[in-house]
Amino acid sequence: MEIYPVFLLVSCAAVALLAAALFALTVSRSPAVYRAVEHLPRERVSGTVLALLVLMWCVPNIRPIFMPDSPFQRAILPLLAVAFVLSALFLNYLFARASAAVLILGAHAVLKAVYPLNPPGYALLAALVMAAGVIGIVISAKPYWLRDWFRLSFKQPVVRWSSAAFFLILCAVSGFCAVQLAGAGA
Repeated sequence: MEIYPVFLLVSCAAVALLAAALFALTVSRSPAVYRAVEHLPRERVSGTVLALLVLMWCVPNIRPIFMPDSPFQRAILPLLAVAFVLSALFLNYLFARASAAVLILGAHAVLKAVYPLNPPGYALLAALVMAAGVIGIVISAKPYWLRDWFRLSFKQPVVRWSSAAFFLILCAVSGFCAVQLAGAGA
C-alpha cells in the first residue's frame, strides 16, 4: 500500500473539516468572532506561516522544469527565500492568497496521486477537489473575495450552510476514499 495518497486524502479531509468549521463558526452573533473571521484573510502572521509552507510545497513542483545539471536547480531555494520575504513584506491579503494556493496545490496533488489507484467514489472526489481548486483560483485572483464570502456567510444562512456543507462533503468523501485505499492495501 502506498501511504502518500492516503496521507493526501486525510490531509484534504482535515483541511476541508477546518474550512467547514470556519463557515459554521459564522453562525455566531458575537462581534469579536465577526471581527476575527473578517480579519482572517488579511492576517499577517498566519498568512506568513502558511505562505512559507506553500512555497516549500512548490519546490518539488518546480524542480522537474529544469534539467538536473542546470544552474537554476541551485537557484531555486534562494529564489524561494526572496519570494517569501517579498510576499511577507508587500502582499496584502496574505492568508487569503496562501490558502488559495493550498486549495490549488492540494487539488493538483490529490488528483495526481489518487487517479491511478481509482478508489470507489473517485468521480465524486475528483469533482469536489476540482471545485475546491477553482475556488482557490478565484480567491488567488481576487483575494478580498474571501473576506466578502465570510461577510456574506455571516449575513445569509444559505451561504453559510451551503459553504460548510460543501467542505463537509469534501471531508467525508476524502475520508471515505482514504479508508478504501488503506483497506485495499492491508
